[in-house]
Amino acid sequence: MSTRQVFASPVPKRNLSAPKLQGKPRGELTMPLRKELLLTERRKQILGAVVDLHVKTAQPVGSKAVVLEYRLNISPATVRLEFGVLERMGLIFQPHTSAGRVPSDFGYRVFVDEVMRVRPLPPSKLRLWEQKLANRYGEVRELLQAVCRLLSQFTDYASWAILPRQETEVVRGIHFSLLPDRRVVAILLGHRLIHKAFVVPEKFDVNQWQQAANWLNNRLNRVLLSTLIQTDWSHWATPETSQNPVFALAFKLVQKLAEEAWQAEVWMEGLSRLLDEPEFKNLERAQKLIAFWETPQKLAVLCESVLNKLPSPTPKAWLAIGSEIPFPELHDCSIVAAPYFVGDYPFGMVGILGPKRMRYSSAVPAVEAIASLTSQALTAMLS
Repeated sequence: MSTRQVFASPVPKRNLSAPKLQGKPRGELTMPLRKELLLTERRKQILGAVVDLHVKTAQPVGSKAVVLEYRLNISPATVRLEFGVLERMGLIFQPHTSAGRVPSDFGYRVFVDEVMRVRPLPPSKLRLWEQKLANRYGEVRELLQAVCRLLSQFTDYASWAILPRQETEVVRGIHFSLLPDRRVVAILLGHRLIHKAFVVPEKFDVNQWQQAANWLNNRLNRVLLSTLIQTDWSHWATPETSQNPVFALAFKLVQKLAEEAWQAEVWMEGLSRLLDEPEFKNLERAQKLIAFWETPQKLAVLCESVLNKLPSPTPKAWLAIGSEIPFPELHDCSIVAAPYFVGDYPFGMVGILGPKRMRYSSAVPAVEAIASLTSQALTAMLS
């Protein structure tokens, strides 16, 4: 059963540094293969067989299974010799004595970049997705929710969509409403309406709050939210406002709302699909995954970092496999993501979160296709 959660990620602190990125667009090896250990066509074939069988079974892969399943014209003993070479290359490993082999993170990376054959999506599926996304949504957020559903349903993994913070977002309106017991509802209009009730230390009447709202609307109208967040009250204060504490208090409340308004939005769906994978039957792994799911700001910061580094526009998916992901709690997972654009401007990212045993050959084209269709729908919506 699919679940959907929508989160708003808190604005990062000013000194927050982006996570160190090791993932990258498909086709560029993270580290070079050792020159003396060449990845011959036969070794590519055996690596592909190990990955494919491990994806299907979630079990270590033995030499006999490779020969029988793929009808290789070599003996199991020869496969075992090649296993030894692939181990020295760091592409596969033996989880315990007398077991078969499983791919390493680097093995998955080499498979994706050097071995994998992408499975083209059926034209009928592409037409269906295009019909579902084109001209059916009048609002960006509705479109991104639909994108999440499509991705999760097709791949059977968790999916997400990011609408990053907009650097040009400005203050459009400020209002205060009084409640009993020294409570005040502060309202800020940016790209969306944000409101929150605060308990204030002093009691001011309606006229004083209205006076503060009028002054703030005059001074802060069209000011960038990022500027408002990072600017002290002393920058805006005048001799007149310094005489009345309601102005400084009102500014402080608006500044807190601005931190909530100037933030990425994250839609996430399909956690239960991911928890159904054998890897996450382990309680500790499942708990780590759930904890990450409940802190979507990490994903937002990661995607903003990726968007800043990707060529624009790029049709390729960005992948991070296992330890390439800068969050230890996701080292049993892989991320496949792709940016969506309005014209040539990267507007955000869509992607999936699955086990390292991901069906990459179908997942990668699905994410790339959905991102492309999202770009088309957004461009039409906003043009």
